[in-house]
Amino acid sequence: MLNELPEIFAREGFTLEEAKFFPELKESFWHVTVVNAAGNVVGAGFGNSKTYARKVAISEFLERDQFRKINVSCESARNEWGLHLIPTGCGFAGGFNRQNVILRSVQEAAERWVMSKWVDDHLQIDELKYSELQGLDPVSKYIISRFDSVRFFRKIIHVNLGDICFKVEVAQTMGLKSGGIFPGSSAQCVIGPIWQHALLESFRHLLFIRNNPLRVDRFPDDKIHFFSKNAEIAMDIIMAANQPVWPDPQILFHKVESYFDSRFFLARTIFDGWSPWNEGPVERFLY
Repeated sequence: MLNELPEIFAREGFTLEEAKFFPELKESFWHVTVVNAAGNVVGAGFGNSKTYARKVAISEFLERDQFRKINVSCESARNEWGLHLIPTGCGFAGGFNRQNVILRSVQEAAERWVMSKWVDDHLQIDELKYSELQGLDPVSKYIISRFDSVRFFRKIIHVNLGDICFKVEVAQTMGLKSGGIFPGSSAQCVIGPIWQHALLESFRHLLFIRNNPLRVDRFPDDKIHFFSKNAEIAMDIIMAANQPVWPDPQILFHKVESYFDSRFFLARTIFDGWSPWNEGPVERFLY
């Protein structure tokens, strides 16, 4: 599959842009983006090797491309992927390993559900001190140093998909800088470092503001700009989350399908009882 992509990219006008990140660090880290003919980024990946970063970026590109095709299909095809329930790309995951794609789809769905319950329903999440964090790698430590301070939150949930019970750890980082707040989130079903991805999201939001100073009235750009100047509003929302009893999460929708002669897989999972992040006013602290 990967060997065929250079030909596809050349035919469709896509290119790969690759750069080393964090040159201050001894270890090399790569950021790879897939760029279409119009110059728009349609996939991105990050890792400590160029090969891994390419694989992540291409997986994201293929996932988004399949979602785009589904989204413009007939109503029955859209309904088969739950777009009548939530008409966005949340809960989708794509990749080259079926089991891993299912895991990431459940993780994506859990992340959306947990964050909505936290912000909308004021359900309490544990805050961790920096000294309690485990497995912080050089990239994570470097990103933390770019903020005035960072706050760390974590919620663990258990959810059943058929006969399988998934334990999902959802992490949130809140990078504070010059009166603004820059959130990041991550979710995983396996034991291991979870903070790097969340911190990378926080850092990307910070870089977005630096590189795009003019506000645009579309989700999520409008919220990134709003909270880059209104950290106190976000902190009020966070501190209002004081309800200790969480409901048991329930999966409302799940589907997985193979493409390209079973060399690429797409999955989607939706949890019951939450509101999509793109809904509501700009002051709703979800994006």
